[in-house]
Amino acid sequence: MGRPLPADLRALYLIADGDGIGYRHRYLIENYAWLPLASLVGEYTDSREWQDRPWFGWDLEWDAVVFDTAPAETVRRCGGHPGWIRFASGEDGNYLAVDVSPARDGRPGQVIATGRDYDDGPVYAADSLTSLLRQHLELLEQGAYETDDDHISLRRPGCDNGTRQIIGGIPEEVPPTLQAIHVNDATGTVDLGPLTAAPGLRRLHLNRSTTADLTPLRDLPVESVRVSLAGGDLTALAGHPHLASLDLNTAAPADLTPLRSAPNLHGLDLSGAGKADLTVLADLVNLRYLALGRRQWTTLLDHGKVPPALAAVRLAGDDVTFDDALALASRVGLDTGDALRVAGSL
Repeated sequence: MGRPLPADLRALYLIADGDGIGYRHRYLIENYAWLPLASLVGEYTDSREWQDRPWFGWDLEWDAVVFDTAPAETVRRCGGHPGWIRFASGEDGNYLAVDVSPARDGRPGQVIATGRDYDDGPVYAADSLTSLLRQHLELLEQGAYETDDDHISLRRPGCDNGTRQIIGGIPEEVPPTLQAIHVNDATGTVDLGPLTAAPGLRRLHLNRSTTADLTPLRDLPVESVRVSLAGGDLTALAGHPHLASLDLNTAAPADLTPLRSAPNLHGLDLSGAGKADLTVLADLVNLRYLALGRRQWTTLLDHGKVPPALAAVRLAGDDVTFDDALALASRVGLDTGDALRVAGSL
């Protein structure tokens, strides 16, 4: 594997090679199947699944955000890392891993949960496998478990790390642990000022809701912003060091110039900002994803102002046809000879 296992995990493998009998596991570690050593090595060296959480395509991932763990600064804020060695499987795409490359305040060998259901990032489980097993022994001694043949299911108490996400309106008292908020169908103009009480806010989505002032976002580490903006003033986002994606709706002739100085901006959806001057986009050299309406794409292409580093484009609009999509693909330089149209229902 090119790196040693933590000492306590090595010691555990000297006692037993996983918790299985044949193909049946007892799920002894955090209700996960403890993998045989050969499977652990195979997970790491063959499939390389540690590299990323599942990728669902640009349409869903262009504005994705990875949250901070609790406690803060213990686990790296990423979707996967070669220092995460998976040793137990939920057999559902989720894993427990020992983290031998922790964040600033973490401990080498700490245990984290990661995988399919951890779209927002890994979750800290314990400071070591030894600590995790000690917790399990305490639960067994307390009778906090259920059995089914030789399968033991532990009943762990919930861990309250504070509110990370709110769906609804901005509450009167914003929890300082808040990292994402989705404001839906707000009446009147939304005041973003109270959000300054959440110093770790990463995602702000105003859905069918309007604000007039983005100034409160200036000093927040917001990465994903979706707003309907009265007046179209983006000045507050100039030079924003964290902004990675912006979905802008505005009826005003928005000036996109402030976005040129946002160093980490890689995704834009301007299909709801029909009066914006798109010629500025040519200066966004780090932009990877761009969604525009049909007329907007025509304007941008006619002026030769397509951002130079795009990896994915989207043609937005309810009246878009397959021929429209082919025409756009051709104009941005794609070979459409083998293009397929896929439709259906689930």
